[in-house]
Amino acid sequence: MPDAYQPDWDIYTCHIEDKPAIIGLDLGLRRFAPLSKKPYSLFISVYLREPRPDGFPNGEEFSMLGVIEDWLVQEMEISLQAHFVGRTMSDGVRDFYFYTSDIQDYEQHVTKAMSRFPDYRYECGVKEDKTWELYFDYLFPDTQEFQRIQNRKVLRTLKQHGDIPERERLIDHRIYFSTEAERDVFGQQVQLLGFTIDDRPVEVNSLQPYGLKLSRIDRTDDESIDTAVMMLWELAQEMSARYDGWETVIVAE
Repeated sequence: MPDAYQPDWDIYTCHIEDKPAIIGLDLGLRRFAPLSKKPYSLFISVYLREPRPDGFPNGEEFSMLGVIEDWLVQEMEISLQAHFVGRTMSDGVRDFYFYTSDIQDYEQHVTKAMSRFPDYRYECGVKEDKTWELYFDYLFPDTQEFQRIQNRKVLRTLKQHGDIPERERLIDHRIYFSTEAERDVFGQQVQLLGFTIDDRPVEVNSLQPYGLKLSRIDRTDDESIDTAVMMLWELAQEMSARYDGWETVIVAE
């Protein structure tokens, strides 16, 4: 892996074939994938013994799936030099996904790991995937969900530092545009929504050099942040502009 790589695991909810699903993946790989030295995707499907009506595991089985994951990851990393990239949970099945350069005897290595769990039925398979289609087109969230994930990361950091989400405070947002005209139109629209324009920075060497720094007083609970951020994000998308994130101060006791 490149020296700059850092694992960045997160989860989100969605639907897979009309069934509720939870997808977890290593977002840190997005900056480096596809890895040319790992052109094969490997999947391992483990079938739940007692799924809930919604297809998800109960508390006890959820813990067991964590143990199974640990053994699978250890075996795949050691035996196949595989990289664990993501997992899905839907319709009574937990799927684990890896990328590897070595698929020789992969079934034997999966069997070795799963032999510790004789009560669980499983399947596995490999596919040549030089462009990492599985990672980018199946596991990776769409741009809207990706922004929500970024929101949650900031909110977790605030919470770790004692932030009180119900307390209102000034929240800053940044958006970048291809033209000054687009920036001006956007600024007029968001002022009607209660935002204040604080700055108009310019990034000379950027494809979208014309920036807009906005602020508005809001809370930092999930709903308030998602409402404000996704409203700006959607307006930016309509203009092919780039929403570049938000920041605020910690308000604690």
